Amino acid sequence: MTNPVSAGPAAPSRRDGSGVDPDADNGATYAVASFAAGAAARGAGSTRTDAVLMALVDTVAVAVAGCDTPAVAALLSLLEAEPAPGECSIWGSDVRVGPSTAALVNGTAAHALDWDDASPTMPMHPGAVLLPAMVARARLTPVTTDRFVSAYAVGSAVFRAVSEVLPLEVHYGRGWHNTSTTGRLAATAAVATLAGIDVETTRHALGLAASVASGSLANFGTMTKPLHAGLAARDAVTAVALAERGLTARTTQLEAPGGFFALFGETDAATLARLSERLRRWEDGWSDDWAIKRYPSCYATHRAIDAVLDLRQGLDLAGISSVEVTVHRGGLKPLLPHLPSSGLEGKFSLAYTVARALQTGGVRLGDFSNEAVLDPGVRPLMDAVVVREQADPDDPGSIAPFTVLTVRTRDGGTHTRRVDVSRGDSRNPLSPRELEEKAIDAFGSVGWTPGQTKGLLSEVTALWRGGDLTALQHVLAGRSVTTSAGVRRAEV
Repeated sequence: MTNPVSAGPAAPSRRDGSGVDPDADNGATYAVASFAAGAAARGAGSTRTDAVLMALVDTVAVAVAGCDTPAVAALLSLLEAEPAPGECSIWGSDVRVGPSTAALVNGTAAHALDWDDASPTMPMHPGAVLLPAMVARARLTPVTTDRFVSAYAVGSAVFRAVSEVLPLEVHYGRGWHNTSTTGRLAATAAVATLAGIDVETTRHALGLAASVASGSLANFGTMTKPLHAGLAARDAVTAVALAERGLTARTTQLEAPGGFFALFGETDAATLARLSERLRRWEDGWSDDWAIKRYPSCYATHRAIDAVLDLRQGLDLAGISSVEVTVHRGGLKPLLPHLPSSGLEGKFSLAYTVARALQTGGVRLGDFSNEAVLDPGVRPLMDAVVVREQADPDDPGSIAPFTVLTVRTRDGGTHTRRVDVSRGDSRNPLSPRELEEKAIDAFGSVGWTPGQTKGLLSEVTALWRGGDLTALQHVLAGRSVTTSAGVRRAEV
């Protein structure tokens, strides 16, 4: 008897009416599905090819580094107990698994160090969800660079447009982790575009993904936070695969009573009607609202770190009496309200990241070990840091993010810096050299030499420029040696 999963998708002749609503062509679910299904034909994202390559390289780099974390080690241990054979690579290793498992592990690894890309205006990490899901699906579907770029543009647009329509301040304010919740819809739309499925099948996939959306801010500072990204990527791959095989869901799930928008937001009819317009706006505009992280910590700490590095020179650290960090309304929401007690918590602490940047002149991967965060030498500076939210003193009506850092010294001196646009933001981007240095640091943290890292980057770039991504899995895997986390690292 043929295994229907192994045999691949067979388009169902009908869905027996299950989940099909008579007004399915008029709502939000249809808007997202038709947006995804038509993306390749209209050349979505065609002007952003270089940006998607940068996102891919950056996400792979931080994921390979993230494989050497306890969160990923736990997943790999589970994988040994419950094998999931397949032909998709866990990046940077010769471990091969099925598509949904690859998306789970690579997505978790990409977010494990909190060094993955971000949106400057909305709390989300697009690359850690979209790219692991897309690369996993690319093993099952012949994919060109152009189609990959279109799929990424779709996912990026859905991420932002749905976040706006919820609206995000309500959704995030309730404690939902947007990377995980909205990320499932975004990744499902991206994978659907990559797979080339039709509007009806995409509606069912979106309905399925929406039904399993979850992820709580209460788990920030724990290993479950990066797992959110991996689970979202996995569920997107699974939702599309099941919809292809005829599994049904409510085709108006997003807008239905008790559906995604009703459960996760406070969306009115007028706002929901703007979804199609917002999707079109973000299809090319996503790269103007995108940042590659310079520091391996929560993005909400980056403006403060930039401010420290800008004013640090010449400061007598022993003479500091206080450090005030003022951020925009809601700017402290992702961060811990208490001093950190572990390396993971340190990534979500303004007190720690500001103190560490003052002490050492930078914030690096090694600064987030348990030992570094608990170092008694940094504690006096942490105790001097006071954080608060307030309206923008220069423009009280503005909702744009900002950070003002004020350092006061015992001799009566005051040193102030304001940062509105962090380094790595598309408006203040890292240079090509800085991007390469970040990749070398990331790969180097798990034992790769600079030459090995540059070799992999050259292979990925050549494949990308060639236009055929058939060999992407092979390139991202490479040959193997064993690392401390149990993943076998590629040698290139």
